[in-house]
Amino acid sequence: MEKKLSTVIISITPFDGDGQLDEAALRLQLGRLRAADVCVYVAGSGSSEAYTLTRDERDRVMAIAVEELKGKVPVRAMGCEPRVIGEMVEFVRAAEHAKVDAAQICSIEIGHGSAPTLPEMELYYGTVIESTSLPLYLSSHRAAGYFLPIDLIERLVHRYAHIAGIAYSGPDSGYIAELIARVGDRVEVHAAGPANALTVLGLGGNGFMGGEGNLMPDMFPAVISAWQDKDYPRLHEAYSRVMMLTTLNKRYGGSAMRAMKPLMNAFGLPGGSLRPPRLPISDVELEKVVQEVIKLKIPGLPSRVAN
Repeated sequence: MEKKLSTVIISITPFDGDGQLDEAALRLQLGRLRAADVCVYVAGSGSSEAYTLTRDERDRVMAIAVEELKGKVPVRAMGCEPRVIGEMVEFVRAAEHAKVDAAQICSIEIGHGSAPTLPEMELYYGTVIESTSLPLYLSSHRAAGYFLPIDLIERLVHRYAHIAGIAYSGPDSGYIAELIARVGDRVEVHAAGPANALTVLGLGGNGFMGGEGNLMPDMFPAVISAWQDKDYPRLHEAYSRVMMLTTLNKRYGGSAMRAMKPLMNAFGLPGGSLRPPRLPISDVELEKVVQEVIKLKIPGLPSRVAN
């Protein structure tokens, strides 16, 4: 059976000028992602600024996402890296109550720069996974300061049928190759970020994810479409745009959305404001980013909004 390929965009969470959740802007943004036919994560620790959300706000974001996306495109809850097991248990149960399609289990951060031991990871994942019947995605992300051992991932995938996939964000192509070889026939494997997108696709994985697609969601599936069609000139063009935007975004704050939200606003898109202590890039920096994005000639990019 042919492997299903897909892209995943971690949606921003728009806030208004007073720092409150902007539900109208969120619905507009989710509508843009729905129209692009991509899988959507909401309430994520990076692009979604979920660390700044109260539980009520987080639950409202999930409820709106279900209203806007459920049954049209896959909608998932991403969550934040917890300090204790109970935080993630509460999150996946809240996600199940919201009726999203799936939730991610973020790596646990036990504090003060310490990484969990293997027995501690076994305890964490076993407890969280067994607390819900919701389809679950694992995360092995450099932001946690460590990566999940592939032996552990394989054991978990064998033990729990409702593990649906894993996303990896790291520089090790050997890790990706071994991960896909060992569990890729049973669960989805995505690159957590565009940088390893072609590596994952070339090794038999399912695709890639990221927050860069918030600006122009069609950019992500354009890479998958060109790959499937074996249209390498089109693949080069599409993937080059994605990576150049990724480079710009990382240069000015990356997944914190310090550049992405102002950039979206500059083109009349529903970016909204950041929630403190996150601050947007300066006007001078924004002008540089806007000019670089215009040079990318992204299909469908709206005209710049006059200051």
